[in-house]
Amino acid sequence: MLPDLYALILTGGQSSRMGRDKAEIAYGEQAQWRAIADLLAPFCKGVYWSCSEKQKNDWGIGSQGLTDKIPGHGPASGLQTAFIRFPDVAWLVVACDYPFLETEDIQQLVSAREPGFEAITFVDVSEGDVQPMLTLWEPSAQRQFLEAFDRGENSPRRILRETRWKGVYPRNNRLLRNVNQISIATNHQ
Repeated sequence: MLPDLYALILTGGQSSRMGRDKAEIAYGEQAQWRAIADLLAPFCKGVYWSCSEKQKNDWGIGSQGLTDKIPGHGPASGLQTAFIRFPDVAWLVVACDYPFLETEDIQQLVSAREPGFEAITFVDVSEGDVQPMLTLWEPSAQRQFLEAFDRGENSPRRILRETRWKGVYPRNNRLLRNVNQISIATNHQ
């Protein structure tokens, strides 16, 4: 039997390239921090945000807001905090800056779960690489992550590559473009 699934939305970044909090940007009717939560909620027993103390207070999310236990390591700090907080659940990790995600994309990740795989991740067709910010981390992958983090490794991608992962290809590779990549591409045209 597979463990319960919780969602972790990564929102705690500095948004320095965007010039404003990218979690607050609304691509539809809601800010991304809320829109992603609504997208993930039907698949998960609980939804949590890796966020700053200011975001936690401004959004009124209380104990569902997880602030970094060991700050300064980017998304790895957020993953580490969640994986320690609830070590016996699977975490569906999604960064807040993927505006093209839809229900069928999340369903694709969740449906790919099976015993023997420690992580289910989208694979970028053009790069052929794992996407740790769009990954379902089973407890065994989380333990590997925490061991590597304790050794000083803070690249979720490098850690994910060392697990027994299963890749799924997106229905459209565009969904793997985060707003930083979109912004950079727009500025260079």
